[in-house]
Amino acid sequence: MRLSRDNSASYPRLAFTVDETLVSCFYALLQQGVMIRCRTGCSVAAFLRDELKAGEETIEKIQSIILDGKPVDDLEAAWIKDGSTLALSAAMPGLVGATLRRGGAYSSFRSAITYHETKEASEAGEGVVKIKIFNLLMSGLGHDLLKGGVMVPAGAIRNFLGERSYDFWQGCRQIILDSAPVALDTLRDPAWLSGKDQIILSVYAA
Repeated sequence: MRLSRDNSASYPRLAFTVDETLVSCFYALLQQGVMIRCRTGCSVAAFLRDELKAGEETIEKIQSIILDGKPVDDLEAAWIKDGSTLALSAAMPGLVGATLRRGGAYSSFRSAITYHETKEASEAGEGVVKIKIFNLLMSGLGHDLLKGGVMVPAGAIRNFLGERSYDFWQGCRQIILDSAPVALDTLRDPAWLSGKDQIILSVYAA
């Protein structure tokens, strides 16, 4: 499930169709954090499988999971709520990486901050979740996430577009803003973002 019409109708929709090699340029936005409208009131395990479409092989690669600022060890016992922030990373080097690794030998070092589900009700429904994806997981999860549509702060879009090179723009096969083709000069001018809070971004490979 992705961003619904009812909750995102007021946000501009920007869709890029780019050369396959350029899709990875957008992964920087995933590191900063993007939001998706999705099913909430479910376990992290169910969220990864059903909402992010992560297969078992990909889930095995996710060594560090941070939910609302706390490391997660048990994917079935931690629950996604409306407004949650979920950060996902493959194995990270050093003691920090070893300590944050779910179920790792050093996980006891962080027992005081490990995520523990409260008794607060978490009803199943639809909400908005912020996703951050790092390192090797960006190529595994990023493509489908961007294709499905993500909500990105207007400031992040402005900075991203302002940093693109000539080669990037040459590799853009089609750019659609609110169902109509848009000229490159329009996007290069940050004035089109004036007064806008969020942008719904979709990225497709040509």
